[in-house]
Amino acid sequence: MLSTPLRSVLSPCLVLLALLPCRPAAAVDYAALPESVICIDAVSGVTIAAQHPDTRRPPASMIKLMMMLMVAEGMDDGRWAPDLAVTASAEAQRMGGTQVYLEAGDVHMLEHLMRAVAVASANDAAVAVAEALWGSKDGYLEAANKRAGELGMADTEWHSVHGLPPDDRKTFDLTTARDMATLARHCLAHPRILEWVGAKELVFTPGQATAYNTNKLLWRMDDCDGLKTGYIRAAGFCVTATAERDGTRLIVVVMGSDSGNGRFRRAEALLEDGFASLQRMRLVEAGAYAGDPVPVEGAREGAVRLRAEADVWASIPVDARDRVRVEAKRPERLEAPMDAGVRVGELVAWLDDVVLGRCGLVLAAAIEPAGWYLRVEGGRVYWKNLPEEGG
Repeated sequence: MLSTPLRSVLSPCLVLLALLPCRPAAAVDYAALPESVICIDAVSGVTIAAQHPDTRRPPASMIKLMMMLMVAEGMDDGRWAPDLAVTASAEAQRMGGTQVYLEAGDVHMLEHLMRAVAVASANDAAVAVAEALWGSKDGYLEAANKRAGELGMADTEWHSVHGLPPDDRKTFDLTTARDMATLARHCLAHPRILEWVGAKELVFTPGQATAYNTNKLLWRMDDCDGLKTGYIRAAGFCVTATAERDGTRLIVVVMGSDSGNGRFRRAEALLEDGFASLQRMRLVEAGAYAGDPVPVEGAREGAVRLRAEADVWASIPVDARDRVRVEAKRPERLEAPMDAGVRVGELVAWLDDVVLGRCGLVLAAAIEPAGWYLRVEGGRVYWKNLPEEGG
């Protein structure tokens, strides 16, 4: 226990320390971070090439891919129609950066506004859509962060609708190249998004100057058909791109490039190298038998063979073929009666811990019971007796 004189000396010191101003943590200089890149197979998600893919940094306007995904999902499940009338607010009119110059009270179809978001990277259109569909920018951000979590984008946090720098220069939108590749994979599941991002130009209103797609890879590569660019000083020059060639689709993300053309050269090189490094392979052939026959109870035949329901194709790195395996999920036994072609299991193709594809396992032949049984044919019921073997 401290003596009274020592406590009397320490107490004023502690008070003085408590009153000293705390030095704020140094702000991250995102612009100084090394470039982040990743190239993946769009179907399996297998990583083909990567450099600093998990560095958190601002994505700038690439954030708009999240809006495209959420709007497309809402259109697909019937929540919103493409021709839904959206009225621009004064807030949308005030948005800076790239825009299509909406004025408060302007009314446009949702589909048309999404084309403006995709092609012209229009910040005012993005705000108008967020307010119309989610009630406010805050409502949109709550939904967007929740969706990012559902997609497994663990290193992502959204603070804006458009990707512009925050007023406080601290609360930037943050994500990683890997998370952006994940977002792109989900976007590619919606053909309407590829239609939006693949358009090279847009005339938003009659008489307005033509807006050209900010993704110049659409002109540089014949097989590139998306997705989105971004730039603010803190983010550097960014692009999330995709291309399909000979049945293989790749996604590439470049973040933090030091020039607009540099991001496109880097993305193009990654895509070309990625295509060159992959081989398209059929891992499972439709109709092929899978393993030993499965025992059957109560049937004339004691076991039945299982067949693959469909082909399974995948794009595999040439040097990784020996790491591919196909696993069968099969029942231990079956019971009669069952019709031929009924799915009873699954084949799953893996590369290390990544699923390359899957297909069903089906009965190669019908399973007939051993004795009397009912059969329905043409709407009529028949009793049938299978003869004993040798009968």
